[in-house]
Amino acid sequence: MQFFISFLSGIVLFYSFQYFPFSALFILLLTFVYLFVKKKFFFIAIILLGIAFAFVRYEPPKDMSHVSGREVEVKGVFSSLPIKTESGRFKQSFEIESAMEVNAGERLNELAGREIVVFSDRELEPRREYEIVVKFLKDRTRLNPGRWDRDKLYTSLLEVEDLGHKRISLNSKIQEYRYRVNRYIGENFKRDSGAFIAAITTGQRANIDEELRDAFNSTGLAHILSISGTHFGLFSVFLFGIFRFLINAFPYRILQRITIFLTPSQAAAILCLPFMLAYLGLSGGSVPAVRSFIMIGLFLLGLLIGRKGFWLNSLLFAAFVLTVWEPEVILSLSFQLSFLAVLFIGFSIRNREDDRSVRQAHDEDRKVLRYIKNAVLLTLSASIGTAPLVAYYFHYFSIISPISNLFIAPLIGFILIPLSVVSSFLFLITGHYVFTPIVSAVSDVSISSVRLLADIPFADIKIPAFPPIIILLFYAGFIFYFLSRRKRYTLLIPFVPVLIYFSLTIFEKKDLTITFLDVGQGDSSVVELPDGKTLVIDTGRSGRETASFLKYKGREAIDAVILSHVHIDHTGGLDYILKRFRVRELWDNGRLIYPDTYLSGPSARLRTGIKHRTLNRGDIIEGKGYSIYVFHPYPEFYTMYGSDNVEANNDSLVLKIKGRNNSFLFTGDIEEEAEEDTVHLGGWLKSDVIKVPHQGGKTSAYEPFLDAVSPQIAVISVGRDNPFGHPHKEMLDALQGVRIFRTDLDGAVKIKESAKRLEIKTYKDFQFEKANSFREEMRNIKRLFETW
Repeated sequence: MQFFISFLSGIVLFYSFQYFPFSALFILLLTFVYLFVKKKFFFIAIILLGIAFAFVRYEPPKDMSHVSGREVEVKGVFSSLPIKTESGRFKQSFEIESAMEVNAGERLNELAGREIVVFSDRELEPRREYEIVVKFLKDRTRLNPGRWDRDKLYTSLLEVEDLGHKRISLNSKIQEYRYRVNRYIGENFKRDSGAFIAAITTGQRANIDEELRDAFNSTGLAHILSISGTHFGLFSVFLFGIFRFLINAFPYRILQRITIFLTPSQAAAILCLPFMLAYLGLSGGSVPAVRSFIMIGLFLLGLLIGRKGFWLNSLLFAAFVLTVWEPEVILSLSFQLSFLAVLFIGFSIRNREDDRSVRQAHDEDRKVLRYIKNAVLLTLSASIGTAPLVAYYFHYFSIISPISNLFIAPLIGFILIPLSVVSSFLFLITGHYVFTPIVSAVSDVSISSVRLLADIPFADIKIPAFPPIIILLFYAGFIFYFLSRRKRYTLLIPFVPVLIYFSLTIFEKKDLTITFLDVGQGDSSVVELPDGKTLVIDTGRSGRETASFLKYKGREAIDAVILSHVHIDHTGGLDYILKRFRVRELWDNGRLIYPDTYLSGPSARLRTGIKHRTLNRGDIIEGKGYSIYVFHPYPEFYTMYGSDNVEANNDSLVLKIKGRNNSFLFTGDIEEEAEEDTVHLGGWLKSDVIKVPHQGGKTSAYEPFLDAVSPQIAVISVGRDNPFGHPHKEMLDALQGVRIFRTDLDGAVKIKESAKRLEIKTYKDFQFEKANSFREEMRNIKRLFETW
């Protein structure tokens, strides 16, 4: 056990050194001194081995932004099954062996060995050699708090040539079998049931829609969607029970001969292993699946050699194998969640066994009660162990988790998973998916039950972002608890920093805060008012970035969504927002026409109770510590020159939000004609911050208007490498002397009104950076205590 801990510690120290070099070095020296005093020189060597191993395997991330928009001819193989997307196109991963730019004929050696995602209108065979021409899609990275880092390269297929050679390997056969099973499930089950069954059988989760994922999250059953210990554990119990029953049912003579060499349990354990290995292949071999397979395999091995109580060694050995295979796996959230869940379950079971002194009498009468206690204990242990990471990354905590895991998890685990996996094996052998009706019915019942529980009020709690230091203190508290021989009063220590932090946030003074989000070529801003209300001004093209940020802030409701004008880069995400948040009011310029589906149809319940309000020049909305003034448009305003597109831009709402000491001007996409129409308002336009109109386009660079506003700070919401060349030189020249922030360069921009000044933070300021000096490390340490 100490060997594994030492090796894993070395890997953790290597990655920590990149951001906290002086702290990591200090911890390393302290550890070495302790081990030297204890004369444990071997473990010093193992820690150094872990550091050296991670160093040798480390590959610095490469900047691949230069390939964006280029057409490239690549040779290699498709490494994954085709997945049909909502748009009807197929998505597959492709391993590149060689690459050459089509136009320049230049070799792109930096792409060799990389994996890209290819979108196409056809299904292409995995592990078959192809030469394809792809166009690299534009960088869609969005630099906002609450986003997930994605370093994948996305491409669109232009041409394909089958080189006629298929690489036959064990992996290619496994991929073929997975494809056959997924295809059958997709064609013979309802959409949601098929997506769910594929997730628990082959690990294919891409077809599960967001609403269903959210329902599983709310009920604390998200772990069911990722093949892990639950699936392998319950499937192994199912197989073990069947094999032991069959062996015990043998004629006495045969059973007598078997038991000369093996007990029925040992024979059942041997028979389980090949089926568990087959399930690992069918599941796609994800990190949680491999970890679970290793642990179940070691448990079965323990049955064979008569040792059952080395679960911690099994867990550490599984972590050791995975990090040897890929050291960076230790940084993956999937690895951390599955590792912590098993660790906390293991310790809780151990505590339970230590306290098992008064359970001799009335055992039979208490079986049901004991099952309920154990199920609740295991669920709570896993939930508590993973809660900080789940709350930090997903911003929720499931209250109803013990109930859903008590009733729904056994239905899925003991019936659906075994039947779907066994049916898949039989389908590959015989061509018949034997238990189709039962699997379909149980899947439908499970999904309906999950949705029913998810709709219960307060099924989960939305948790706003909190500093990373809270996570570190939480787990440090549990380490202290285990080192102190699990004294009961020390169990409170991990929760102390959590309670202190959230108690302080309740009494924190609320100031006017505006976050200009990076939504690409479009606009979306989130306004947090001093009275606690939340406004969303425009939604961007998709609404996803805005929704992710609101989720990051722990918001469930929006007091008002304000749409500046009709264009999709400002309003396209409205539907997405309405489906996911309780929107109390919808404000616009009175010139938007909403589709009928906003008033009727299957989503009607999402729209009920929303108050609609048209804003016109002269309107004033006031609240505690702020006022909102509407400067444009007014009913009599019509654009005299330009196209329908220009007319819509000039119809944009122009709003001024004034706080206690500062003011912010939102201008939509107004162009020169609308700017000229408002410039006579003079001093009313004066603002400290302006959201620059129309992504900084030259048609909005009307200097008298900008002079009237006279801002200190200008924020330009604009997409990276956009085809319009925004922001234009004319606008940048007109803003000379003004402090400019751009979402394409700085990411999201947060401006907060404080008593003395405006506090400004950008997404890039908010991120941890590799430290090359003590000063840079101190900045990273400071970020441990910060939220957006």
